[in-house]
Amino acid sequence: MDNNTHRDTIGLLYPGEMGSSFGRLLSEHGLTVLTTTANRSPRTQRLCHEAGLVVAGSVREVVQQSDLIVSFITPAAAYALAAEVADLARRSFRTLLFMDANSISPETALSIDALMRTAHVDFVDAAVHGLASNLRQRGVLFTSGPRAAEVEHLFGSAVRVWIVGNRPGQASALKMAAAGISKGIVGLFVETMLLACEMGLLEQILDVCNDFYPGLMEALERLLPTYPQHAGRRLEELRELESTMTANGIRPNVVRGVRDVISDLAAVGWHCDGDRRQWTIVQIIKELHRHRIPAAVSAQTGWNRDSPHH
Repeated sequence: MDNNTHRDTIGLLYPGEMGSSFGRLLSEHGLTVLTTTANRSPRTQRLCHEAGLVVAGSVREVVQQSDLIVSFITPAAAYALAAEVADLARRSFRTLLFMDANSISPETALSIDALMRTAHVDFVDAAVHGLASNLRQRGVLFTSGPRAAEVEHLFGSAVRVWIVGNRPGQASALKMAAAGISKGIVGLFVETMLLACEMGLLEQILDVCNDFYPGLMEALERLLPTYPQHAGRRLEELRELESTMTANGIRPNVVRGVRDVISDLAAVGWHCDGDRRQWTIVQIIKELHRHRIPAAVSAQTGWNRDSPHH
């Protein structure tokens, strides 16, 4: 990639919420961002249009016309997309760089690196830390691998880039550890708020939290309202974290408990009306409490806030 000889084309697969936000930033800073909406949902097509991305007819066209492919997809589908790109790259004479920006495990990142080597494609391990809605102000792109500095040079004016190291897997590991903290905070908060809700003390405990932990509540006001739409993906990311910790000899006691809480969140039918409804913290707790908690809590503790004995 050489900005002095041509305008770099970034292939983006696919423009979901994070991908379209990322693509918009790159496009606004003068990069050509190419994607495809073939076989994608109407929501993806809308996000792509709103972000002003250039649309190709197929993944093949994106690979053939791009200098760098950036993967934004669910962790479970990351390797399959990488395999598709590698297969197409073998049939192309273009020099290609592939960057996986998903919340995958370091082991998956190493597997993708090995796969890309078979197709003579260089690989950058990457992960976005931050919310899609606040990417410009607070987001950061973790990168690692021998060519991570080239990505920093290319993207540096559009998004903050943090080079973690020169080996694939390092960026994914850092993202996994950082994201585990935010999910852990959400999990503990939700579980304790459900207890307060069952005991009729939700408003009071929120007053306590706002008084004693204003910084924490500021973070939760950003994080928790994204869960009605994204709890399924957060659950998938926690499974990746859990398996990585186990593989490295660390018992994921807290992470396993957080996964159970997020699983409850994912099981609720949130009726998000696409991605346009914004649930508040109070609404989320009350909805989750209404769906799953009262009978289980009462059975385990014998608590009944309407009982004359309490």
